[in-house]
Amino acid sequence: MARADEIHEVRPSLYFWQAYAPEVKVDLSCCARRTALGVVFIDPIPLAKPALVELLAAGPPLAIILTSGNHARAAADYRQRFSIPIHAHADAAAELGLTVDHLLADGETVLEEFTVITLPGAAPGEIALHSKDALHVGDALIHLPPLGFGLLPEKYCTDANELRRSLGKLLRFPFEVLTFAHGLPIVAHARQRLSQLLA
Repeated sequence: MARADEIHEVRPSLYFWQAYAPEVKVDLSCCARRTALGVVFIDPIPLAKPALVELLAAGPPLAIILTSGNHARAAADYRQRFSIPIHAHADAAAELGLTVDHLLADGETVLEEFTVITLPGAAPGEIALHSKDALHVGDALIHLPPLGFGLLPEKYCTDANELRRSLGKLLRFPFEVLTFAHGLPIVAHARQRLSQLLA
C-alpha cells in the first residue's frame, strides 16, 4: 500500500497526507482531526514513522472513520497498533473486508465532533463528515489533476443523478475547508466552490 512520508497541517488541528498508489494509478489522500477527545483518523493510509510521530504529538489516537466501502486502507493496522475503534456506515461494512466496531447513521454526531451525512448514489456506504469549519468527503467529490475539482466519475457511481442530489445536502452546513480521499484539500471558500459545481 502507498505510504506518505510527511504530513501537512491544513488548519490548526487538521492534518493531511497523501501518496500515489501505482496499483490504482491515483493519489490516495486522507486526514486526521485533533478533537477534544483525541486524534481521529479519516480514511487513513500508512505514514512513515517520523511523520506518524509528528502527528501523534498532537494528541492520543481516538478512532478511525471510514467514508466508503472502498476505504479499508490502513484502518486494520491503525486499529491494532493503537487499540482504537473503526467507525463506518452499515452499507460500507460489507465492502470493507474488516469488522466495523461502530456503525454510523445519517445525522448522527460521532465522537462529539462530526456530523454524519450519507451520500447515496456514490459507492456503498458513502458518507461525508462535517466538523467545525471543514467538510470531509470520501469518493463522492474529487480534486485531482487534470480534472480538478469535480464529482465522482459516473462509472464509479451506483447512481450519478442520485449522488448529485445527495451532494446538495452538504450545502446546509457552513464550511471553509474541504478534504478528499483523492486529492489536495480546498482550504478556502470551499462551500462557495461546491455550490458553483452543483449549480
